[in-house]
Order: sequence, then C-alpha cells, then structure tokens
Amino acid sequence: MKAAVLKGPREVQIVEKPEPHLPDKSSAILKTRVAGICGSDLHYFISDSVGGEKVPYPVIVGHEVAAEVVEVGSEVQHLKSGDLVAVEPSIYCLVCDQCLAGRFNTCRKIRFLGHPGELDGCFAEYFAMPARNLLKLPESLTLEEGMLAEPLSIAIHAFNLAGLENTARVGVLGSGPIGLSLILLLKKYGFTSIFATDRSEARAKAALKAGANWSASVEQEDVVSEISQRQPLGLEAVFEVSGDQEAIDQAVELVKPGGKIIQIGIPLPERVSYRISRLRRKEISIINVRRQNQCLEKALQLIGQKEIEVSWLLTHRFKLEEVQAAFDTAADRLDGALKVAFVLR
Repeated sequence: MKAAVLKGPREVQIVEKPEPHLPDKSSAILKTRVAGICGSDLHYFISDSVGGEKVPYPVIVGHEVAAEVVEVGSEVQHLKSGDLVAVEPSIYCLVCDQCLAGRFNTCRKIRFLGHPGELDGCFAEYFAMPARNLLKLPESLTLEEGMLAEPLSIAIHAFNLAGLENTARVGVLGSGPIGLSLILLLKKYGFTSIFATDRSEARAKAALKAGANWSASVEQEDVVSEISQRQPLGLEAVFEVSGDQEAIDQAVELVKPGGKIIQIGIPLPERVSYRISRLRRKEISIINVRRQNQCLEKALQLIGQKEIEVSWLLTHRFKLEEVQAAFDTAADRLDGALKVAFVLR
C-alpha cells in the first residue's frame, strides 16, 4: 500500500508499505477515505522537536479521519465490511487509575493514532484500529464531515473544561480549524461576546464567519489594545489555540482578575513563560487541554443534526500522492487554507 512518510523537517514522501493485518479479533482494518492534516501533524513536519521531545523519523502521522471498514475481527458485532466510520484516535487501556476515573485522555498506557513512537497514522491507504474506537457514520453525514468531527471534539472538550456561562466575554487566540470549531460551538450555545485573533488575515475573516463578534490579524493590529478598548474590564476566559508565546502573553493581559486561560495550542518549545506578577496578582486560572475525552460522538451528533456547520472549514483537498504540496499548503497557510485534507477513493 501507499503511505505518506515524514523523513525529516519539510521532507515527506510516498513509500510502499505492507498492508496491515488484523492485530486481534476485536479490531478492524480500515481504508482511509478522508484524512485531515492537524496542527500537531504540522509540528512534526516543520520541526524535529516538539515540546522538547525529538521526533523519531521516519514516521507516518495523521489522526483526523473518516474511513471505510474493509475487514473486522470475529468478535466485532456492530460493524461490517463497507461501513463508513469516524475514528476515535486514542487507544486507552480501560484499567488504569485514569481510565477508571473517566480520564481516558490521560490514560497511563495511551496509544494515539499517528503519534510518533506510538502508532502509525492514517496518512496511508489502510490502517488498523480497535473496533471500539470506530463510530459508524449516520447517513446524514458526509465523509468530510466525519473527519471534521475530530477537531470539533477537541473544541467540545475544551469548552466543557472551561465551565463558562454564555454571558461570559471570551477570547479565542488562534483561528485555525480547532479555534474556528470552538467559535462555532460558542455561537451555538448562545455566547454573544467572542473576540478572535490569528496571524493570518484569511483566518481572522473566517472567525467572523464562524460567529466571532470581533476579529483581527495580530500582524495588522494591536489586538490587546483593541479588545481592551471594547472590554475595559477584561475577558472572563481566553482560549489560547495557537501555542505561540506571543498569544500566551496576550491571553494574560486580556483575562480579567479571577478569569481563566484555557490552553489548547501546543507550543513547539519545551517551556513557555508567563508574566508571573500579572498572573498572580490577577489570580488567573490556567486549564490545560489534553486532546479530548470521549467527545467524538457528541461532535458527530451536533454535525449530523445540523446544529453546527463545519463543512466549509475544509478548503483544500489533495490526493495522497500530492503529500508534499498538501503539507506545504497547510504549513504555510497558502491560498487562505483552513483545513487541508487527503481524499482517497
């Protein structure tokens, strides 16, 4: 089978790999149909170190995927060949203290689809997953919407952790696919004061389409000054979705005393810093987000019931063989790219 393999920073190639075999009776073999490039995939593409951890090239990444079932193990009852599914990318053990506490996303033995050193990803023609990680797509959903449910599930998890009333004034710093999904979610739940930013002017404009009340590019405006003029008492919460130190600094300035910073973005460096005097004196709470925790089904439900429209987030489609162009487009945000995906027939 064909697989897209990251060989090093900015170097990705199509190589031939053996097709996977069923690992056990409770698993399934899947054919990739639509697979999105996530910001975390781009980290491995642009840098050989993420969060202080070296990337063990060569690697096959990718975890945002809608797929077709090719084969199932003898113990699998809810799926059959030909079924279309969304994929929960986290494989958790079910028996550790974290799983027993319902914290499946912090499982002690977690393996994640497309995470280097854990499990080969879905940027290949075929891959295997436990059947319990597969959710059959309702007929009302397209394959592309099934793929887009995964970034929406992260937004749902972050929103749940934040515990906000819809009267809260909220910032979203970073208007990529997850930030935009979060804005769509906030708008759905009745939030009326949403302030968004991004480096890209196209993404700042997309934030307005998603439902932000105000949005700007940090390359063109002093966003802290502009938002503070509109909300002089500050924001109850800021979702930091870029991972950039500049945005983290902006979040500290924008949050009101007693407010919250919800850290979704993944910084490339091992360490980030906060102005501790501002953080302490304003008694700001910082909530870190680790992927998502069983929110994929909710995401599929919201999309399937037409409560949230995500299809417009997918702006660029490539064949798997066009992998270098796809990664370049996503990494460099070419041509107003929001979500870039591989579409396989």
